[in-house]
Amino acid sequence: MFAITKAFKNLGHRAPSSTALKLHAWIYYGAPGQDAPATYKRHKIDVLRVQYFNLLTTGQLERIDEDPDELFDTQNGFSEENVRELKQYSTEQLVTVAGHVAGLRALTSDEAILSTAVNILVDFVTEHQLTGVDIDFESYGKWTGEDYAGYKAFLSTLGARLHSLGKKLAICAPVWTTDHCPLQWRYEDFVPLPVDYITPMIYDYQWDHGGGQPICPLAWLKRWTITISKIIPNDRLVIGIPSYSYCAVEDEYEFKNLTLDQVKDRGGYAGGRRDPVSAEIVKKVDGLVYVINDQHSLNVKRTVLENLGVKQLAVWHLGGNDWF
Repeated sequence: MFAITKAFKNLGHRAPSSTALKLHAWIYYGAPGQDAPATYKRHKIDVLRVQYFNLLTTGQLERIDEDPDELFDTQNGFSEENVRELKQYSTEQLVTVAGHVAGLRALTSDEAILSTAVNILVDFVTEHQLTGVDIDFESYGKWTGEDYAGYKAFLSTLGARLHSLGKKLAICAPVWTTDHCPLQWRYEDFVPLPVDYITPMIYDYQWDHGGGQPICPLAWLKRWTITISKIIPNDRLVIGIPSYSYCAVEDEYEFKNLTLDQVKDRGGYAGGRRDPVSAEIVKKVDGLVYVINDQHSLNVKRTVLENLGVKQLAVWHLGGNDWF
């Protein structure tokens, strides 16, 4: 077993090494992440993944356009100016499509709907000269074998089209806290598929263990990284880590995700305890427990990954949170 406390003491006060990691970060539209541009303008982030599309339950795509009159809900959505700025401050730009199982089923069960979606995405990144597409279809626990097969077929079709035009395909991928996989998912299945970046999202640990538990324990991060590194080549593997925080009633399973700025506004940060298991801050306020990522916890997680030879990592999410 990885010695958590010792690792924290050894790693927690080191700055990340000079190894040139390729850094990815997600941006989503609207509150509370409106100030995401402030981070990517201050720091060098190689790949920006910006959520411009939602997959609706009908299987159709909804584009999110930035509306100057409704910035609370739409800021960082698509606009020509937003695209120009992303290109100015990053090397690659991926258009994220977010969806869940109902949309996935509708998309993959109708050839016409699937073909239309592929055409929309390929045409969009081609027209705006963006690097490619990032697929983030979640609610993995509800997927059937048929859903999983349809998902892989969709990736094959989309990836082939993108590659034919010199574009890239990225996917977000699940991890779990049990010894055996409870999901319809095998990382080995994605090695032959036309996917350039495979991003296991190594966070949300608390969803299986209750309020007060870490978002990303260091031993769990290390174990998953070692496991997946044996399957996915380094140039395609992008380890996803969290910058977000949450609050909940201790040991219960209703969570409210928060940015670091929101936590500070609630008095949930200052004076908190640094958890050696995760390098995250934990603090109880008015019957709620706050579990918080900040620059220190990000740096500790980054160092764990660097020591394992990881070449790329992605952070969820920009806007209201710390950076390295």
